[in-house]
Amino acid sequence: MQRLRVILKVSLVLLLCLISLSIPIDGFAAAKEPGSTSWRFSKQIELESKAAYQHFYLDNEVYGQAAVDLRDLRIMNGSGEFIPFYIDSEAEAIEESVVSYTSSLVRTARKGRDTLFDYKIIPIRENTDIQGNTLVFDLPEEAFLKHVQVFGSYDGNTWELLKKSDLYSTDGLNQNRIELEATYKFSHFRLLVKDNIENLNFGKLQLLHNNRELRMTSYLRLQTPNYEIKQEGNRTEINVHNKDHLKVSKIILQSSGNFTRSYELLDDSGKGIGTKGSGELYRMDFKDARIEAADIVPSTVVTSSFKIIIYNHDDAPIKISGINTEYLVDKLVFAESGAGPYQLRYGNVEASTPQYDISNFKDLIEAGDVGLATLGAENTVLKEITSAKSNGFFNKMGFNAVIIVVSLLLIIILARKMKAQ
Repeated sequence: MQRLRVILKVSLVLLLCLISLSIPIDGFAAAKEPGSTSWRFSKQIELESKAAYQHFYLDNEVYGQAAVDLRDLRIMNGSGEFIPFYIDSEAEAIEESVVSYTSSLVRTARKGRDTLFDYKIIPIRENTDIQGNTLVFDLPEEAFLKHVQVFGSYDGNTWELLKKSDLYSTDGLNQNRIELEATYKFSHFRLLVKDNIENLNFGKLQLLHNNRELRMTSYLRLQTPNYEIKQEGNRTEINVHNKDHLKVSKIILQSSGNFTRSYELLDDSGKGIGTKGSGELYRMDFKDARIEAADIVPSTVVTSSFKIIIYNHDDAPIKISGINTEYLVDKLVFAESGAGPYQLRYGNVEASTPQYDISNFKDLIEAGDVGLATLGAENTVLKEITSAKSNGFFNKMGFNAVIIVVSLLLIIILARKMKAQ
């Protein structure tokens, strides 16, 4: 009976040893912040001013590691909790918000070799301000190229020079609009056509106010992408890389010489991408002027790598010295509750798009005081987690080793007692 008791004791000790080997010691540790084992990257959000709400723009590193649709973005506070935010993406605004004004020609006058055209803008409604940033003219039927100056006035008497530009129509190419540098509330505009010896008539003017184009400026960035140019027969193929999935909104070709070429824009699968404009690239240098349209503007933003095919026919290839791309960035807005420091987390393929109430108050938030924040350096969260797990593993092994040693000592003591009996 005594021997049986001893055997039971030994068996119990061995059982405890086996159990200790199977218990993960990190299971007793405090829970990690939500998503710490799933979000692979983080960036510190640096607040530059005090405001109830803060906003910051995403950078190339975030686009390169986050999901293309940004569904895995999260903002974490100092307590390790995810907090509400919304994304303001100008790329989502497909329809342009344009207000159009007509005008009446109130005066035409000769000034030496130049001609003045004065227009009065017709308001849409009485007692409302006129606002405009683009002038569109009806062009004469003749082929021409004219240097022009645009002036603005509140009363038709005192004029302010706004911009110098060109208007032209030649070989099927034309320029009939002038983009102003800002939105103006002038009720009168003047067009000064330089050296108008042909007495060309510019009798009609349309004033446009394009809200979207002005808003987009804060979302635009410029970069020089990696690309390769090769000649295939009578066409030039340009492969442009976009590994970070940036939202490319314009491709700018730096070129020289005179040319007119048709082109195609293809995505990385070879599918055609629609573009704005005539579908032609051209550049013509004259003695004192240049007619140029060497920009490619996709109908929608391009987030993949892409290819430009330029058809040269029997002409020599265009001399392209460089390529730049304009791309749109997204803005994130969140409430600053004093619970910082804040982090941006991203890089989780299993994440889904979060739904927060804050997006319903976007207009009210934007109308108030919103501070500007910036993103710090990218940190790899996965390495930190792996390191923590490794430390936990070694701690667990050490703990289990102590238990095994103690168990062996107990077994030896019990065995000696059995012999003594």
